Amino acid sequence: MYRNDTHRVQPELINVQSDPDLLRNAAQWAQSGEPEQLPNIQEIKQMYVFQFQFRNGDTIQDVYYMYVTDTSNEQYMKEFEGSLKKDTDTFDASEKERILNLVGLEGWKRIPASGLFNS
Repeated sequence: MYRNDTHRVQPELINVQSDPDLLRNAAQWAQSGEPEQLPNIQEIKQMYVFQFQFRNGDTIQDVYYMYVTDTSNEQYMKEFEGSLKKDTDTFDASEKERILNLVGLEGWKRIPASGLFNS
C-alpha cells in the first residue's frame, strides 16, 4: 500500500504482506462485494492500488486492484490490467478523475469493510 498524502515525488510504500493466510483472506475479500457504480469524484476520499503477486513454478503473476473509500466510508474495488506506477508518480486530489478514467469507470464492486489492511 502506498500513502496518498505524502509530499514525496514517488509514491510511499506503507504496507507489504506475505502471510499466506492473510493473503488468502485478502484475495477472497477482493472478489467479494456487489456490483455498484462509484460515487461522484468529489465524494472519493482515499485511493489505493493493491498489487497481489503470485508465484506458480517459475512464473510470477501480478494482479492489480484499485481500492477507493468515499466520504461515507463505503469501500469500492476493481481489478484492472497493468500497473499505474508510470501514470501516478505524483498525486493530488485533482488527479482522481484522471486516474479513475485510466482504471475505468465500469465494473466496480462495493465491498464490505475489512481490517486486513489497517495501517
